[in-house]
Amino acid sequence: MTAPLSPAVDYLSGLNEQQRQVVSSADGPCLVLAGAGSGKTRVLVHRLCYLLDRGVPASSIVLLAFTNRAAREMVSRVERMMGSCPRHLWAGTFHHIGNIILRRYGRHLDIPQNFTILDEEDSVRLLKDVVDGFGSPEEFPHARKIREILSFSVNTVTPLRDVIASSMPRYASCAHLLEAVATEYQKRKKRLNALDYDDLLLQWHRLMTREDIGRRISEGFRYVMVDEYHDTNRLQSLILYQLARVHRNILVVGDDAQSIFSFRGATINNILEFTRVHQDAKTFTLTMNYRSTPEILALANDIISRNRIQFPKKLVTLRTTGVKPVLVRCSDARSEALYVAQRLFQLISAEVPPSDIGVLFRSRYQAAELEIELTKLRIPYVVRGGLRFFEQAHIKDVIAFLRVAENLREEISWRRIFSLCDGIGKKSLERLMEVLAKSATLEEFAAAVQELKLPARGEETVRTVFAILASIRDNPDPAEAVDRVLNNFYRKYLEKHFRDDRERIEDVEGLKEIASGHDSIQGFLAEASLQESFRGERHAAGLPVVLSTIHQAKGLEWRIVFVIGLCANHFPHQSATADIRALEEERRIFYVAVTRAKEDLNLTYYMRDAFRTLPSRKSIFIEEISEGLVDEWFYS
Repeated sequence: MTAPLSPAVDYLSGLNEQQRQVVSSADGPCLVLAGAGSGKTRVLVHRLCYLLDRGVPASSIVLLAFTNRAAREMVSRVERMMGSCPRHLWAGTFHHIGNIILRRYGRHLDIPQNFTILDEEDSVRLLKDVVDGFGSPEEFPHARKIREILSFSVNTVTPLRDVIASSMPRYASCAHLLEAVATEYQKRKKRLNALDYDDLLLQWHRLMTREDIGRRISEGFRYVMVDEYHDTNRLQSLILYQLARVHRNILVVGDDAQSIFSFRGATINNILEFTRVHQDAKTFTLTMNYRSTPEILALANDIISRNRIQFPKKLVTLRTTGVKPVLVRCSDARSEALYVAQRLFQLISAEVPPSDIGVLFRSRYQAAELEIELTKLRIPYVVRGGLRFFEQAHIKDVIAFLRVAENLREEISWRRIFSLCDGIGKKSLERLMEVLAKSATLEEFAAAVQELKLPARGEETVRTVFAILASIRDNPDPAEAVDRVLNNFYRKYLEKHFRDDRERIEDVEGLKEIASGHDSIQGFLAEASLQESFRGERHAAGLPVVLSTIHQAKGLEWRIVFVIGLCANHFPHQSATADIRALEEERRIFYVAVTRAKEDLNLTYYMRDAFRTLPSRKSIFIEEISEGLVDEWFYS
């Protein structure tokens, strides 16, 4: 035992009764169900202080968080409370802790202490070398996509063939080759004395299952604490089980209602089955919400009550009465964008700081129209966790086709297009550019390229590019042009190169929606260029409005929140409607969006599709809302 870091700390000060119970009584296996805005970070910090104040050595406590930043913030708060830094405390992400463990004990698995960690780009380059060595068929996925498939297999503890069969059946015919690539990739890493991110967890788990060394590591950790447990994957849960097997003091904090990352391999089953795995576990529930008004919480509780697979709980608050959430029906996607942009303009004109406002959406493409309207009104905004719509690589790729259709001399766009073509390397690209410089028309360019004798695969893809460009020139409708690029070339490219090909394809469909509002390619390109050049003027009151997918917004809050695009087939995503578990995760995504709002919540949907011809309808999640919980408006 070590001496306390400071004289007695009032570690129960400022906590409600539910929180006090966790801080003072959470020995043994404990599950803390922490509702949105219920102060879970505060509970973890005070629990750490409680243990340290009781003389538990910091070196025997491990705190696992979703990000290293979150872990550092909690440690910093402990330091402020206790007056000194808890030295030797283990705190960080699973990968961070796994790295330290493997440096210290990896020799038991024949892993040298000086191993190199491959980042994502390193892994992709190594996989590309492996794939090139196999002489893979044309339809074989790109190295980046293979890395994502392998990672999903490792983190979900699912055989590679099963991942392919369930998630990517288009590659079923080459599953044996993918397995061979995976085996060779492992050999190459071993030869290089290197581990990738997934190996940090995989090898840590291997280490923990060794009876001798696994027990020794477990003995060293008297207390295991886990934040955001609902975001953990199967492999992480297995590591935690082994890590806590000696002392069995494992405290996991999470909210099943906020489990929304299954596409990354996270599973809600970890939190749902915790008390089955640890049959003597205590369960604590934190339901006092310190963020939202009663009206917002009434809606949130109503939404999540529809889920059958969950721990039922009802959030409450001590905040005074506010205003009801507003549900706004718009005529189409453009009118929805106009409504939201005008409301933002009014709010900012009334001296609401732009940073007090968040605009949330299910999928990235849903904000494309809004970005255009914000630009027109010179409203400063930032897209959280990513690029603005027109800055994204896949949007720029498609626009490049339209640029060269309008201007044969647009060399930058030609280079971008040819870089997408299989079989076109640096030498072939420079030869193409030399021919372009001497060509006066598209036909002349195409004829001259035929004489270059490009590699067979390259010649075929370049021929496809020329055919698409000729069809755009002959029928210069902007939306049709985007559609031809997507369906005659780019869809196949995205499917081969990216695991998130579905989301990228949806973005291009969103681009087609924007293009449909223009009579000419030239006019459409002018608007796209305006988007690329606008960065927003810094507002006198501070930071800009935040646009974010709901996934990126998790853990954040704003005084005023807009949730847009609440239409059937968009939210929930159309792929989720036939699967009850997928549908319930979509409902949890909606719940997360609603619980980001502190005072003012605005929900919007529209009644006609992208081309304003086919009827749309409100999301099933809107139809489910109980009567009297929202005020309904119409904007035309």
